[in-house]
Amino acid sequence: MNNALTFALSIGLTLSSISGFCQSNDARVLIIGIDGLRPDCLEAAETPAIDGLIADGIFSPDALNNDITYSGPGWSAMICGVWSGSHGVTSNNFVGSNFEDFPSFMHRLELENSSLNTYSICHWAPINDYILSEDVDEALNVSSDAAVRDAAQAILQDGNPHAMFLHFDDVDINGHGYGFDAGVPQYINAVEATDNFVADVISTLTNRPNYATENWLVLLSTDHGGLGYNHGGTSIEEETIFFIASGASVPTELIVKDTLEIQSPPVNCVAPGAAELNFEGNGDAVHIEDAPALQLGADQDFTLEVRIRTQATPDVAIVGNKDWNSGLNPGFVFSFEYPNGPAWKVNIGDGNNRADANGLSGVADGQWHTLSCSFDRDGMMRLYTDGVFSAEEDISGIGTIDVGNGWFFGSDIFGAYSYSGAIAEVRFWHGLLTEETLLDWHCSSLTAAHPNWTSLQGHWALTEGAGTEVSNSASTGLVGTVQGANWQQPESLITFDYSNTPRIVDIAATALDHMCLNLEPSWNLDGISWIDGCTSTDVQRISREEWKTALFPNPGAEDFQITGIPPHATIEVFQPNGASIHHAQPGTSTRINPHTSSKGVYLIRIVDGERQRTLRWIRQ
Repeated sequence: MNNALTFALSIGLTLSSISGFCQSNDARVLIIGIDGLRPDCLEAAETPAIDGLIADGIFSPDALNNDITYSGPGWSAMICGVWSGSHGVTSNNFVGSNFEDFPSFMHRLELENSSLNTYSICHWAPINDYILSEDVDEALNVSSDAAVRDAAQAILQDGNPHAMFLHFDDVDINGHGYGFDAGVPQYINAVEATDNFVADVISTLTNRPNYATENWLVLLSTDHGGLGYNHGGTSIEEETIFFIASGASVPTELIVKDTLEIQSPPVNCVAPGAAELNFEGNGDAVHIEDAPALQLGADQDFTLEVRIRTQATPDVAIVGNKDWNSGLNPGFVFSFEYPNGPAWKVNIGDGNNRADANGLSGVADGQWHTLSCSFDRDGMMRLYTDGVFSAEEDISGIGTIDVGNGWFFGSDIFGAYSYSGAIAEVRFWHGLLTEETLLDWHCSSLTAAHPNWTSLQGHWALTEGAGTEVSNSASTGLVGTVQGANWQQPESLITFDYSNTPRIVDIAATALDHMCLNLEPSWNLDGISWIDGCTSTDVQRISREEWKTALFPNPGAEDFQITGIPPHATIEVFQPNGASIHHAQPGTSTRINPHTSSKGVYLIRIVDGERQRTLRWIRQ
């Protein structure tokens, strides 16, 4: 498929091109099972025939067999529409099967109308031997995938089939022999060879004399994925399958798993979601060019605050404006006790005199801490750790501290004494902040409500997340330049929500719905239908999820529609670059035009109280 998203952008079908078939108009179904085909490997392979099926219907690369990932239970689930707790198969020997109470979809079709012509052609004989041989008009076990193709073509050319099941086995055979992985040539070659067989079958199908009136639904899926050389476990590589429902009466839709980002709890002042600027030594720094606002002379009182997260306490320059080779050198610096902490410290010097004070220890614990110091130039410098007073030292004897090289975060003015860790929220004030103010605001976002707001000279939040420019929110000047430090996203847990994607048991339910059989509650099916069939059963009501949305057409050209939205939910649309471009509270169904001409994958965030889900829309 060579990247499903890239391919999907080229799909030209929209809902306007869908034929108006009635499901009861000679409905027919072809199910193609490709054993052991991982969806990511389907994307990596060249599969034009399967791509064509995707272009004519519903596709999910994130469907699941989240039961038992051996072939026996997998094919039983697909063909019968129930999990192993019902069909009873737990291994490839089929011991304990309960197909009498939970029969195949073919059995249900034949019970409804015995005049239907049903076929099953399998490369792996146990599917017919244990599941389908008594349920279809003709069950053929063959010795190769090519023979599956040949037998299917013969029936499609000369017969009058209403329901067919085909099983191709070579992909799984090569997975066991060489590895279930996109980097394994033998495995990918088997995928591409199988696609050629699928192409032949589909060509024969569409060339049937009465094909235009026969209303065929083609379902294509697999029984499991694989990991290494095997399957049968519960890894996502083994459980993820793909689901394709293709036909003239099926809307074009891409169904993917939702991405959920669960942020770590706030850690000592830094809100979750903020990017971090990390310094790894070796001269990493942020440089603020010298400017009049940074000139402190011998008399200017000032206050400096900085948040750090580190696990190291060497003799470094966290923030300052001096050559830290000597504490006598003019300037100031936040550092740690020489030669190593535990306590942080502040030094100030004028070339002849120096003053030093140590703060509290324990700030090198990998958590965020706020270090603050108020400099009363004819009195004391006072240190505060997380807003709490720590120490003070007389600095009345210190003269001018200007150097003319600007300020540096992460190193001294010569790139030496490099700091390792993260730095954020550097705040620079003219004047002295009170102990109460430093405590109240050390862990709060900075706003105009701050009592010293008009004295703020520099505020470098260091949350840009990218680039080499660091902004100063206090003014348009004093912009910083990143030198070697790296942006990192916050620590968080990225999870994937598969609740809105198909399951292997949905194949049987979808086939029955297309063939106009009511999905009776007494059948106790675990699967649901993904098409608008003619069953009188409310498929949405028996949906496995309380909150099931549908977004279509997807891919689309200009706009899209979402159904199944909770009444009070809000919708926000984000461009591929992350910019929010649309916000609405539309009710239970809406059509949205984001008014954009840019192709790409857009995120659709739906929020209903504490619940949320993220959908993806491809604009082609």
